[in-house]
Amino acid sequence: MRKLKGYMTLEASLIVPMVICVFVIIISFAYYLYGRCILSQDAYILAFRTSIADSKEYLKVDEKLGNKYFGSTKPVIKTEVNGNEVIVRGYANVRTRAMGNFFLKPKTGWDYMAAGRAKDLDCIRHIRKIKRYKDLGEGLLE
Repeated sequence: MRKLKGYMTLEASLIVPMVICVFVIIISFAYYLYGRCILSQDAYILAFRTSIADSKEYLKVDEKLGNKYFGSTKPVIKTEVNGNEVIVRGYANVRTRAMGNFFLKPKTGWDYMAAGRAKDLDCIRHIRKIKRYKDLGEGLLE
């Protein structure tokens, strides 16, 4: 009996590209999760630093973001100040150009957003006020 060698080539030509596409999707999804996690952490840190700053405008955004967003675009950061609350929002997306227009690639790309909030509670003034009340109370009792 003669074996046909064409079947293995046909199977390989269908399965190998699908497996490669699945690996590329998994790697892109890992970039998405990593970028989303780092962006939420950076958004909170920027909100906290802005809330304790004197000028409610944190100017070292590029220094904080750094070069850790590989596989993603550099985030766009927007800051809002409402009274004593600071809200920092960041937007970015995963670069998924490697797969072209294959069947598993999302058509719009993978955008992600994260936000961080912090309130300026002015703890130092509260601590000083409580300490002053305590000192006055001790003075009255004596």
